[in-house]
Amino acid sequence: MSLSEVTNLLIRSIFRRMLIGSDGIPLGLMVGAFQMGSAEYLFSMSYWKPLIYSLRNLRRNQLKTFLVALALGSSIIYSFLVGPASAAALLPNLGWWPMRNPFMHRSLSSYIGRQASELYPMELKEASIYEECLTVDYWNSLNCPAGGFNTLYDWAWTRQQEGYWYNVTDSQHYNPTMLSSFSGQAQRDIVTSLLPSGDSKTNAALSATLHSSLLALTDAFWHYVKTNSVGKVNKAQQPKFLLGEDRTRSIPLVQVQCQSYNLGAAINNEVDLKFETGAIINDFTKSSSDPYSGVVWTVPDESWNYPRAFWNMTNVTWVDAASVESSGGRKFPSSLAAVVTVPAVWSVSGSNGTMGYQQGSVVVPCVIDARWAKTDVSFDITEPVVRTGLTDWLDKANLTSSKVNPKESLSKWDIGGPISISRDWAHAVNYMNDLIDGVLEQILQQFVTPFSADQPDLLSFVPTSSSDEDWTTVYANGISIVLSTVIADWVSRTGLADTSFTTVLSRAKDGNVDTIDLLNQKDASGFNNVPVSSFADQTEVVYKVERYGWGYGLNSKTIWFSIITLMIHVVLVFVYFAYSLIFWLRAKGWTSQAWGSVGEFMALAISSPPADELRNTGAGIDKSQTWMTTLRIREAGSVNDKLELVVGVRGGTIVPSDNRLKIGKKYS
Repeated sequence: MSLSEVTNLLIRSIFRRMLIGSDGIPLGLMVGAFQMGSAEYLFSMSYWKPLIYSLRNLRRNQLKTFLVALALGSSIIYSFLVGPASAAALLPNLGWWPMRNPFMHRSLSSYIGRQASELYPMELKEASIYEECLTVDYWNSLNCPAGGFNTLYDWAWTRQQEGYWYNVTDSQHYNPTMLSSFSGQAQRDIVTSLLPSGDSKTNAALSATLHSSLLALTDAFWHYVKTNSVGKVNKAQQPKFLLGEDRTRSIPLVQVQCQSYNLGAAINNEVDLKFETGAIINDFTKSSSDPYSGVVWTVPDESWNYPRAFWNMTNVTWVDAASVESSGGRKFPSSLAAVVTVPAVWSVSGSNGTMGYQQGSVVVPCVIDARWAKTDVSFDITEPVVRTGLTDWLDKANLTSSKVNPKESLSKWDIGGPISISRDWAHAVNYMNDLIDGVLEQILQQFVTPFSADQPDLLSFVPTSSSDEDWTTVYANGISIVLSTVIADWVSRTGLADTSFTTVLSRAKDGNVDTIDLLNQKDASGFNNVPVSSFADQTEVVYKVERYGWGYGLNSKTIWFSIITLMIHVVLVFVYFAYSLIFWLRAKGWTSQAWGSVGEFMALAISSPPADELRNTGAGIDKSQTWMTTLRIREAGSVNDKLELVVGVRGGTIVPSDNRLKIGKKYS
């Protein structure tokens, strides 16, 4: 049964009963019964006059009229919606759709061969570094903390060449991309943005990246799936592998805030060196305040005030957080600190008043706050980058904009407390090579250029080609971005070296399962049968799969609108049949098909006596009050088998309760 049939039958059945009832029905509503598909009627006075009048007079027995008018208008509106809703429900949508049983009723659970506490440690010490990563031949392996050195070195050089490297809110900036340690086909971005300065003079840099172990596992797992027949996923042209937020899956989130000073002025006690923390978010819950905002932290003298043979050198000195205190004795709330020294050129005036230049240095104390953040992970095989919800958001958000509240936005992710990073760990990672300069010094050195062609011996650290900000802010923000990016990469490689990646291929039988060593999947020795208990101390990862294509589902507001609209249609059908059945089964119940068309109703009106209420309406109805005229159908006076349409009360001669139609009587 179509919508028009249902609504016409239901509305006209109600109107028919009102016509023969004692109260009747307003003329304006009666004409609406024959204009169910007319949008023009909804905006006419014939509809709005009865609706408004009945609303204002609900206490004067107008509730029924108001409800009927409301139902009539709703039915007309609904008649325009059901068509598009039906089409939308029948058309497939192009998008991502969950795959059921993508691996032939197996979960293909995968395991990283370390406990979660080893993958995401809350304390980093030199002893936790894989011993081979401390050797000259192996320090820059992708499995080691400093394995991203070459990529970060190129990233820094490119930034310096492009000239806008520090402006990470620029839409043209690019992120350093790290390769998977398995095949290099899957990659991860290190995404960085600047946090608002808050009550500080400088911003804080915020960096995040996928954990390298998850990158390697995802890369190896996809390689196994695409080279073996494992289920329906092999038939999908564009599958996507998903990991939801889970307590066992986290990524590093690193904040760094720096402040810069003229080293010569500091040595001469013209300025006091302080660590700035006003822009760093200490508590990521939405409603909390940052207890360390505005607190001043003193930089230990031994970290910067020492003899220097050259003032044009780049140097990084690591400072344990435990050695830093505020003037009030409060303990440092972050992971680690560093004091960076870079060359700078200062202008000086000679004794004869001429201007000249001399080599100097800028000393930059930095606060490093590293944490683990739980987030979802996704890998679309048509893209090389394995993405996370947190890094995608960070890459798109301009956190320095007044329209963005970084703390409120970040509160939706579960972000832990600061990781304790020892000075020895940072120093060991930074000097895992046989070169004189450390890893971080070499990266920072990419921004050091000769001051001028005439004075090539004068070197200056140039973090940006141009800026309207004070030099202290430019130096501090530039170095904070480099530090946060590098530290995020170092932390992301925690627990990667000498780690196994295994996928379970079968259900347990006699306590054992078939497995594949994903790092040796091309070799027959990669297949094993091992006890289930062997995975007790490992981190489980279970991928869900989606496919891209055409399909039906409930994943859009349009589909939900269509379904709700069609369900209303179903409800209307049941309401109509229930309504008709109830009236038919009652002791005084009756049914009728009379006046079901506008022609039948006009024939009745023409054969009925004229009404004074409709005088002067032959050329149209000008007065809105006319639409409130009540219509009733009654027996025609002494001729009891005839019917007439009674308009109004005929000057008071009509009593609404007189001459009502009788059930079971035949009229002509």
